[in-house]
Amino acid sequence: MPDSLPDVPVTELGVTRILHALNAQGIDLDQAQRELVGILGRFIHADTSNDRQGVYIYGPPGRGKTLITNTFVALQSSRTTKRFHFHEFFQKLNSPVNRVPGQPMGAIFSQGLERELAGVELLVFDEFHCTEPGDAMLMGKLVKYCREHGIRLVTTSNYEPEKLLDDDTFHHLVKPIIENIRLNFEVFELDNSLDYRLVDNGHSGERTGFRAGSLTLLPQEILASEQATWVEIGYDRIQATGVEDDTIWISFDQMCRTRRNTADYLELANRYSHWHISEIPSSDTMAMDEERRLANLIDVFYDKDVEVHLYAEDDLSRLGHMLHDTEKARLTSRLAQLKRSEHERTSASR
Repeated sequence: MPDSLPDVPVTELGVTRILHALNAQGIDLDQAQRELVGILGRFIHADTSNDRQGVYIYGPPGRGKTLITNTFVALQSSRTTKRFHFHEFFQKLNSPVNRVPGQPMGAIFSQGLERELAGVELLVFDEFHCTEPGDAMLMGKLVKYCREHGIRLVTTSNYEPEKLLDDDTFHHLVKPIIENIRLNFEVFELDNSLDYRLVDNGHSGERTGFRAGSLTLLPQEILASEQATWVEIGYDRIQATGVEDDTIWISFDQMCRTRRNTADYLELANRYSHWHISEIPSSDTMAMDEERRLANLIDVFYDKDVEVHLYAEDDLSRLGHMLHDTEKARLTSRLAQLKRSEHERTSASR
């Protein structure tokens, strides 16, 4: 498509470029997705003095929210645009390397916003959600900071605004955020009643990154530890079955039954781009804290587009049975991208 089209209104040109970029990826948009592209095209070229602060896009997993917004981001100036995933953003803000001993948490967060958003005019925030009281405080500060500094905000979420922090005890904490979103944001629901990840099961197109991964059914056996190696993580260390260049072999026990957190997963995902996780127990017997850690781990792998091979006792179809329905749907949708097979134990070991 030509770069100069003087007879085409700038808003229409922005929409056309997004559509062209998606078409180049082999994406055939449905009507709801086309409407979203139109909203983003109008938003980015609107008069900022009169336009809304942001766009809040919500809907179930697998509808194309992240795909469309990532394509949108790729067409913006990298000097003034940043895109963050929920986990990555708060990990950066709270990183120990940026803390001063004895500094209040509020000061750490405020200084982190100033550091990470310096010079930013457009912030794209993937998977906006508030499921805990602390989330509401952090999200409130983020939205307020963007408004006060003229930063335009595009967010995706699995939750409609009124469902953020959907807990009667704490819901009042998030009401100011909901009111701000409804008043100052374009709110768009992307739900065409079809999870595209479940339809094609990840088989269309070239398999790269997360979609190159697999889920293999294997009986539970303990791997030999002769080749085990210790991997430093923060101020701690974790035992891997093996490490070779950017590939790591490690057990479920080490990843989900130790004191790991999302910050650890982000650091390790940045370090290794190919993962083999063995000895995953039956999803029927998995404890809730283990289930949540695995869900967070899959979230990180998916967002970072890391290739992961899971070796499990069952097909993980019951995984998420103790999680919130939205979290379970997101996890199911992402696991559906992985190839399924049954294989000999030797494929998981080194």
